[in-house]
Amino acid sequence: MKAGVEAAIAALRDHYSPRPVHVFPTACGGAHVAIEDVPVGPPFAQATSWVGFFLSSACPEDDTYPFFFREDLSLADGRELMAPFHAKHSFPSGEAPGVPVRPAVMVSRRQRNTACWKQESPLLKLLAVLKWMSQR
Repeated sequence: MKAGVEAAIAALRDHYSPRPVHVFPTACGGAHVAIEDVPVGPPFAQATSWVGFFLSSACPEDDTYPFFFREDLSLADGRELMAPFHAKHSFPSGEAPGVPVRPAVMVSRRQRNTACWKQESPLLKLLAVLKWMSQR
């Protein structure tokens, strides 16, 4: 894995300890990452979810996008999940030998301001997405 990917994974492991952080390196120097038991809480019916995402070899000079959550993620009040939530996806979303495939809800929160990519680490991006989700 590239140094930027390793640094991002170290920060994720540190923040989410003792939760399991599964890392599946890719041939290109990136990694698929899945973190177990991440709190999502209100407004969701589920208190926790696993969260999956891909770190490209360009990390930290790349956006961490999209994020994947448990396939049964639902709102506590019964409302339907709407875009940018997309049901019936899987993590990983493409060919990834050796990575267990999980049915998932994809959350599409792309950061289009490329100047922010270096400042918004994968951990900060995940925390921003979780905050955004909690405000739904």
